[in-house]
Amino acid sequence: MSWRPIILITAICTALSVPGVAAAEDPPPEVEARAGTQAPAEVRGLSEPAKAGDPVAAAKAHLADPRYHLNPADLAPLRTVKDGQDETVRFAQRYRGLPVFGAHYLVHFRTEGGQREVVGAGGRFLTELSVDPAPVVTKESAAKIARSLMTRPYGAPEGLAARTGELVVVPRGAGVLAWHVVLSGKDRTARRPVLLDAYVDAHSGRPLFAVDRLRFEGPVQGSGQTAHGRTVPLNAYQRADGAYELRDRTRPMWNGTTGEILTYDAKGGDVFDYLEPGIPPGTELARSATPVFGPEHTETGAVDAHWGAGQVYEYYRGLGRDGLDGQGGTMYSVVNVTLDGQPFANAFWDGTKMVYGGGGPEYHSFAAGLDVVGHEMTHGVIEHSADLVYLGQSGAMNEGLADYFGNAIQVDTFGIAMSDPDASLLGEGLCKTLPPAECAGRDLDDARVAARDYLGATVSIDNGGVHLNSTIFSGALWDVREQLGGKKADKLAYKALTEYMTPLDDFVDGRRAVESAARALGWSARDRQTVARAFDQHGIKAGWERLLRTDSRTLIDGITDIQARPDVAGDRYVVSDASPAGEPPTRILAGRLRGGTPVTLEDNDRYNYLPVTDGRQVAWASYNAEFDSFQVHARPIDGSAPARLVHQSPEPVNSLAVSGEYIAWDALDPASQEPEIWLKRGTAAPVKITTAQGVAGVGPTIKGGKLAYNRLWQEGGATHSTPAVYDLTTGTEVVIPEAPGTGGLPSDTVLPIITGTYVFWTVDTNGDGRYGIMRAATDGTGSAFVLPDGPQAPFPNWFDANDTVVSIGVWPDGDRLENATLPKIFQLPAGGGQMWRQSCNKGTQDYFAAGEGSRLAWLDGTSGDTDLVTRDRPAVRCASGG
Repeated sequence: MSWRPIILITAICTALSVPGVAAAEDPPPEVEARAGTQAPAEVRGLSEPAKAGDPVAAAKAHLADPRYHLNPADLAPLRTVKDGQDETVRFAQRYRGLPVFGAHYLVHFRTEGGQREVVGAGGRFLTELSVDPAPVVTKESAAKIARSLMTRPYGAPEGLAARTGELVVVPRGAGVLAWHVVLSGKDRTARRPVLLDAYVDAHSGRPLFAVDRLRFEGPVQGSGQTAHGRTVPLNAYQRADGAYELRDRTRPMWNGTTGEILTYDAKGGDVFDYLEPGIPPGTELARSATPVFGPEHTETGAVDAHWGAGQVYEYYRGLGRDGLDGQGGTMYSVVNVTLDGQPFANAFWDGTKMVYGGGGPEYHSFAAGLDVVGHEMTHGVIEHSADLVYLGQSGAMNEGLADYFGNAIQVDTFGIAMSDPDASLLGEGLCKTLPPAECAGRDLDDARVAARDYLGATVSIDNGGVHLNSTIFSGALWDVREQLGGKKADKLAYKALTEYMTPLDDFVDGRRAVESAARALGWSARDRQTVARAFDQHGIKAGWERLLRTDSRTLIDGITDIQARPDVAGDRYVVSDASPAGEPPTRILAGRLRGGTPVTLEDNDRYNYLPVTDGRQVAWASYNAEFDSFQVHARPIDGSAPARLVHQSPEPVNSLAVSGEYIAWDALDPASQEPEIWLKRGTAAPVKITTAQGVAGVGPTIKGGKLAYNRLWQEGGATHSTPAVYDLTTGTEVVIPEAPGTGGLPSDTVLPIITGTYVFWTVDTNGDGRYGIMRAATDGTGSAFVLPDGPQAPFPNWFDANDTVVSIGVWPDGDRLENATLPKIFQLPAGGGQMWRQSCNKGTQDYFAAGEGSRLAWLDGTSGDTDLVTRDRPAVRCASGG
């Protein structure tokens, strides 16, 4: 999804001026408009009297001026930031009492000679909202939808729980009422916890988007010794029993009740137990019998975490901030967590506390890097100021600012020269054996330029590239620091963050915020030119996305449905999408691969998803909030007849297939709670195909009178899987022999595809995450590898096939995520042979569907958002980096 604004810059003329305020020779104020709202993105160059006393009341009085086109009653004060003579009031927009996601508006004051003046205002306020605040979808249904349909990037999380919170208004079009659902679980593949803020349309049930709550870093008077051998002072607390604990009450934020720095030892507890806000009951502060915290506290990271939190506090106090929340709130850290009993080589900020992995043979505790401590805790500062949404460009700015401040804290604390080659590295001190440059997760001096180096990740990867693209923005700020000095640059970045940025800002908005902060600080024209030159050199300027090149044809620009998966039959495609404004829940669109305007087959007030086609008709699923049920619909692909209801049930439909009069799907059986395959022929009642006891099925696919699916069953304490083929005419079923596994575990079969002549599927025989491709005749005979499994097999992200060509989405090998190592589509002959590239597009090539021959349609992230694109023939070879 994209929130990139269209910016217009004009002078505020008579309608925006206040008679008698500015001298005739003063330049007129300027306004930057924001598309889709009458409220200005920024008004600058003001010098207007403001009320004395309460700054919130003064700010609301100023915003009552008609120039802003907003009602101050719709603004809830968040916080006021005071910086010498400057004062900034930040508001959050409310619509009919509900919070508007990401909508902040700010007013800037300056007081000279005892007189307060307004010098600027701006942000994001949506004036065109018009949405019914009464939900149709229940809390419980929103949780069910989010749990079933919004965790694709994390595989199938273990122990997935869904907790529904408040209603919010998402600023798309006229507004979308949404339930906020918190999802938590374990990602088994990536070996990390999952904690997502998911948003579900409260009128239709459509999943909108999910934001990762965990701000990960990774490959991310007592005393004690740090992991790097420094003896550091530790402000501790002696308890009544004589023991000493890592409780720091010496900072100015301590008010006798709160405002401490607390460091807890999880004692090897599982990280999953530390995802809820706050500290779990029973978790104890790190403690010692003496004021000297010994080697065990070095190993766990307690010494580094406690001392580092103090350095972070003092750094921000030097910028005028009292703690992470700006209000002197207690700062919490938990060290020594594990994952499934193994070392957890990571650290994150979860919105309330820091959590550090205990390291292991290769890494120190992740608290051992002061830049990592500063980086992660800065996420807390960001959350309590601009609250940049952790998605796409705003998320990359969130990470970039954490990069910048984390490194600045370490450089200043240790007196490292900015010219030191390690000064710009993040996390370089975490490794026990690797040299700094190889250990570091990022380098702020990597000289990345937006149009050249932006990594085209769709939202299914790294929240749309929040880590992958962070140094484009942080690199510009670091350049300013190298040229103008640390204290000056830090003040600029901090002022921009706390007084000018808003949650949904993109790179260009971020640049405007920094330049506005430089003007507010009274910087000289030469210094402001240094700032502008730094952003220019990193390619952050209006319209930079237009410079990104592709070799594909765009069928639909800017797909906004996070569940979109195209399907193709012959020259026809179908896909789900929302409008560019995001107003209807989701539409079902059908078009031709050769181009032209797509036909809208369904455009109602429901969440419609997972469309599939056989070239003549389209089937899709929907959620009907009125009846709290999931439905299957079908309609001719040319729209020549109305849609018909095929089926409805209380359980989510997870995949669909259609061929002629047959429609199949998989959904949980209400009794067994296992996924089962259902088949409906014409107007007959649906029948369950997977009737055998203990057998489940997922992923039906139909062609040539036969249905294939992935058959699952438990045996010997392990899950087994293999394709099964069901004859639609005779009702007989053939189970293709399971591919033998190695190492005592069964093989893992995924995504069987039936083409009419063959069944193709991907299989991992040794549990290494690499998958080969197998093929068999539809009668189950002749199983053989088309692409062998083994050390050279690919890491797949999607799969499709026809009778002549097999297409597979591949994660290329590589330790670092860059455009060259984002998923790309490869093809090979149906009988096996050499793989070739379908497209040289640099960004993510995500969900795809095969047409005839080598023709494909896929979701592509190269151009800075997610587009549906196509190519008729393969590119075969691509230049390096493509």
